[in-house]
Amino acid sequence: MSPLSQCLLCTISALLMTSLNPALAEMRTFTSPDGRTLQAEITAATPDRVSLKTAAGQPLVVPIDKFIPADQAHIAEWRKANPAQIKYRFLADYTKSKAGSSKMKSNNETITTEQWECNMKITNQSGQTLEGVTVDYVIYFDNLELGNKVTRSKAGKVEIGTMKSLQQVVVKTETVDLHSVQLEGGYYYKDGSRARQKETLNGIIIHVNHDGKKVFTWASSGVPKGAETTAEGTKGSLFGQ
Repeated sequence: MSPLSQCLLCTISALLMTSLNPALAEMRTFTSPDGRTLQAEITAATPDRVSLKTAAGQPLVVPIDKFIPADQAHIAEWRKANPAQIKYRFLADYTKSKAGSSKMKSNNETITTEQWECNMKITNQSGQTLEGVTVDYVIYFDNLELGNKVTRSKAGKVEIGTMKSLQQVVVKTETVDLHSVQLEGGYYYKDGSRARQKETLNGIIIHVNHDGKKVFTWASSGVPKGAETTAEGTKGSLFGQ
């Protein structure tokens, strides 16, 4: 084989290797808004930071907004071509709070209606900023039917958007109406009791989604057994205990 043929084969081989491995970025001149320039290649990128290697081999981590819009667009395209491997990890918890109440009388009963909501507390421990975060939830509560409690559920969804690394957010669910019934003095139920009957909010299941994919599930105590299985990465979920 002639030296020319060998050279052509080496060039084709190098091009193929580059196309098969998009992570092998080329040197680029990055420019700051004040006109300073930097020769570097991208080694990694998140929604708000980019990791660079300079021509001298020095690693740098720079906020993306430190570059001009054209460079920011280039970094965004690089991220699309080189999606990061994310090790999803979250912490979740919740509290219950009463949002309002009202009373009414019906025959010999006083019926109190309370609106309760869950305050979902979620912390991003995935090690990087995540965009397109949403939360699905299912609240479990007991309703009264002819004096008996029946477990019901209410599902909903909350848009969070961007969560930075280690950021904690608290988001509210829709309200659930819970009722309690109290007999007036001197009256009894057919079974001879005067016990106050009250509906209760039992627990919640929280699903965290990233770009439409469920990546974490947490369930509190009080959730019916068999209602949900935990997703991968749900360390700390009470549901699995």
